[in-house]
Amino acid sequence: MTHTFASDCHNHSDRSPDGKDTVPAMLARAKELGLYAYTLTDHCECNAYRQEYCARTRAAWMAMCITRPVEGVRFYRGLELGQPMQDLPGAEEAVARFHYDFIIGSLHNLRGEKDFYYMEAAAMPLEHLHTLLARYWDELLEMIDWGGFDSLGHLTYPLRYIQGEHGVFMDLERHAGKIQEVFSALVEKGIALEVNTSGLRQGLGETMPGLELLKRYYAQGGRLVTLGSDAHCTEDLGKGIDQGLELLKAAGFREFAVYEKRKPVLLPLE
Repeated sequence: MTHTFASDCHNHSDRSPDGKDTVPAMLARAKELGLYAYTLTDHCECNAYRQEYCARTRAAWMAMCITRPVEGVRFYRGLELGQPMQDLPGAEEAVARFHYDFIIGSLHNLRGEKDFYYMEAAAMPLEHLHTLLARYWDELLEMIDWGGFDSLGHLTYPLRYIQGEHGVFMDLERHAGKIQEVFSALVEKGIALEVNTSGLRQGLGETMPGLELLKRYYAQGGRLVTLGSDAHCTEDLGKGIDQGLELLKAAGFREFAVYEKRKPVLLPLE
């Protein structure tokens, strides 16, 4: 890593169903990369909390607790809370069960819909895709109004698949008003915005959100930002974090946050 305080605060171990490597292996890789701070955030998909993720989150917490610290890396215990409004009692239970340092709020699928990962976007009418995006912003606003998380994960997640995988360009100017509402709500609630760097190594070719949206967030008074690679294996851990830090500088930011005991610790973009 080229930045003194480079930190990766969104990634997954094999305690997530789509993760590959163990918690100790991920932490060892964080040390090898020279990360200043490493936060592991295994999945809790709230729309399947009772069926699957109540047990999974317990197993993930235990795996983090029994993993020995590694000298030189600040290791924080986190959670990625997916679709919290689709089982709010489950989400609130998941957040309260353990003493997490950091909780990401994410939206992978809309109510009654599949994860955007599974959608055949190229076969869908463009107007229907814009309707799905409109619903996406609205459900994000519900999540922010609830406010039970620390950072909003991978804003523009649908574009990872609609645009990056299926090649269907989505004009976000049609959604500028809703995006502005999302940014205003984040600022009002004191919730951070994540810069998710996974899009840099995927078909999307940019962070989620990208530079122009980061500039808009900053212009609306947004100052709290976190960074995560969204790695699901040791090979991807830390990828894009240095680029993400430079992107934040270009958008006007002077610092970013890692979270300890659910409180932001601000670090310079060095």
